[in-house]
Amino acid sequence: MALQGTLKDFSITEIIQLIGQQLKTGVLKIKRGKDLVEIHFVDGMIVHVYSNYRGRKDLIGEILVKAQLISEEQLDRVLKIQKESLKYLGEILVELQLLTKEDVLKVISTQIYETIYDLFWWDDGNFNFDLKLVESYKKIPFALSTEQVLLNILRMVDEWSEIEKKIFSPHLVFRKLVGVEEKSIEGLSPHRYLKEKLTSEQELIYHLVDGTRTVQDIIDRSLLGKFNTSEILVDLSEMGLIEMAGVRTPSLIKKVSMVHFKKALVFAYYGAFLIFLIALLIYVKPNFLRHLLDSKIERVDIEIPTHRVHKAKLERIKNALEIYYLEKGQYPARLEDLISERLIQRGDLIYHKGAPFQYELKEGKYILKH
Repeated sequence: MALQGTLKDFSITEIIQLIGQQLKTGVLKIKRGKDLVEIHFVDGMIVHVYSNYRGRKDLIGEILVKAQLISEEQLDRVLKIQKESLKYLGEILVELQLLTKEDVLKVISTQIYETIYDLFWWDDGNFNFDLKLVESYKKIPFALSTEQVLLNILRMVDEWSEIEKKIFSPHLVFRKLVGVEEKSIEGLSPHRYLKEKLTSEQELIYHLVDGTRTVQDIIDRSLLGKFNTSEILVDLSEMGLIEMAGVRTPSLIKKVSMVHFKKALVFAYYGAFLIFLIALLIYVKPNFLRHLLDSKIERVDIEIPTHRVHKAKLERIKNALEIYYLEKGQYPARLEDLISERLIQRGDLIYHKGAPFQYELKEGKYILKH
């Protein structure tokens, strides 16, 4: 079956549906610029996905380490075995009894859903389906129905805009409502209530909410993916079991730890060499440098150009608006609200010759003029 074309001619839904209905085995490749996604089919069922743009966050091993189900040392050990045996990572983890089949299947399923979900937002790109033998998991039977995958993803696309209004940042922190676990609800003990009223996935997310973990932390720990985790957090909030506690952005130490060590080492090396070279020139004082050092330069006070001052104020206001949005879930009604929240100073609101910046809210978005 020769199946190729562009996403302007055929939608992702139509392509996957066709392969599923005809029970084909092969690899569907979708490419947009440098981005590539592969979906592997066996008898019309989806068994594996790959994407080159999601990076390390999409690797099963990294996902399991973030979920604290395995350690970095265990992952290194498994990767060595995989290199020698060429087996799937998940199968090795189960063979070594480091994980259960259920945990591995949960990760693979989430990975498939989130990768294909991304494809639904691609406006253009080329696709090509190659009929060829595809190796599936041998010791962990796994395959997803194309029809079920498409139905679930269409629901995700349809509902995400509403969920995003309430879970508007991965840095949000939720906490359990005080007293919920101490009193009976609807005549049931707290433990019994959670068992009877919540699904196993809702109960999992509820126990991960501790007032310190961010939404992203809970996504990483739960293995349920961004959509399912966010949807459950909204449900738990509407059920009166949890509430938003605030926003916790990554600390400087955490941000620094994200820097690639080898790249940082290269920059540090060249930086140290440059400092050494400057120090050596000052010590030796060659003729051209001695002339510069001995010259008399008169200091003058230079006024910062007005347009730069205004630009800096504008950036401060924009940054303050985004911080306010992260903390409150909406933009302020007036710019003066940023002052009461101590995000800017009153002088920042003045643009030129006493004229203030003009601010207007429209359909949940702001317009800032000067």
